[in-house]
Amino acid sequence: MSDVVFGTSGSTGESKSVVRTEESLREDAKMLVAALPELWGPRPAVVSTVRPEHMYGALWRVRAPAVAGCAVDPVVVLSVEELAAAVGRNGRALLVTTPSFLVKALQHPAFASLKGAVSAVVTSGSLLKEETSLAVAETLGVCPVEIFGSTETGSVAFRRRIEGEEWTLFPGVGADVSADGRLVVDSPFAAERPFAMPDIVTISAPGRFVLHGRADRRVKILERYVSLTAVERAFSGHPFVSAVRVEAFGDGVQRIGALVVPSAEGRAALAGGTYSAAASRLRRDLLAEVGELAFPRRIRFVRELPVNEQGKTTVAAVRLALSAWCQEPVVLEWSATDAALSAKLVFPPDAICFSGHFPGFPVLPGVAQLFFLRHFARQVFADFPDAADWRRLKFQKIATPGKVLELSVVRKGEGTFDFSFRVDTGQCSSGTVEGVAQ
Repeated sequence: MSDVVFGTSGSTGESKSVVRTEESLREDAKMLVAALPELWGPRPAVVSTVRPEHMYGALWRVRAPAVAGCAVDPVVVLSVEELAAAVGRNGRALLVTTPSFLVKALQHPAFASLKGAVSAVVTSGSLLKEETSLAVAETLGVCPVEIFGSTETGSVAFRRRIEGEEWTLFPGVGADVSADGRLVVDSPFAAERPFAMPDIVTISAPGRFVLHGRADRRVKILERYVSLTAVERAFSGHPFVSAVRVEAFGDGVQRIGALVVPSAEGRAALAGGTYSAAASRLRRDLLAEVGELAFPRRIRFVRELPVNEQGKTTVAAVRLALSAWCQEPVVLEWSATDAALSAKLVFPPDAICFSGHFPGFPVLPGVAQLFFLRHFARQVFADFPDAADWRRLKFQKIATPGKVLELSVVRKGEGTFDFSFRVDTGQCSSGTVEGVAQ
């Protein structure tokens, strides 16, 4: 019996190794096919955005399709264009993906054209928001199946949000709750049994449970414990907030920080005001619920939460974003394909990049334009260069606080892009970015 070693970091970003036997992986895969037969008939091709090196990919991209007798498209899909091409090659597809890919795909105009060709959607890696699940169901005509588990335990439970928030245990998997409220899994697929997971749950019915967050998301601030999950829950209910991630950060004395993805109402408030005014509104509305000690000392508004290739937002990535030198501008509109990116941005008057440039007449510096060009382009184009040759670079019109700035990035070839920033008075800057060997 051979062993398989997986590298996993969970939500911390700190790598560790987990050993699973090949037999446990095969049995896990057999159970997935038997427990969810509607996903596998009549033998769709598996199209995946996840890699086989991770547990999720190892089961859903390699072993379960082999058990079900389904073909697997060889391309690791990174965009809706690649997804459409893979579906076109195979005719009918079971999409194995992550919540972060689905959020981006819903913004793509071509995603809806896959309705009828994508027979099922499976997602894992992080929790899928209910509104995202329902939007996918409306767009593709199939509700995503969420898989809950870990590298240590294998597959534990599943749910479809259209049916509610409860998770249903897979056949053969037992569950209990520890004294501190954590889910204890007894599974034939686990590396260790029983295994206490870091997830707080309540057993809602035999074979069913409800998740309430992670037990390890408690930090000590000034000798008192703060629940980061509770802070996130409070922020999530505010009309300015679409998504939020809260973490402790800072060397020495720890502080609480929050990355906030603003809602449409939040974007409007930011575009017509300032970062500090929006943060003050959140503090005014939420301080009584969150408490002075737990309320974030730093709030950064971002277009999206950072995720890794497994679709997880790690502690390290959040802390890096909280320490960034400048807040992102407000993204009013966003449209991206493999070939082009277009966005409408607003820099509020208290953006730090206006500081000292110039006193009494703030102007967006050219270096800030190039910084945020790369920042946003890297979210769309994996080959947008770090080391680059900037050609035909021109700065023509000024951009001032509160003005709508239109960003356009167009692919001209591998690692080569044309870009421009425009305001209502004309073109601010433009040029060509071409990667150079390092």
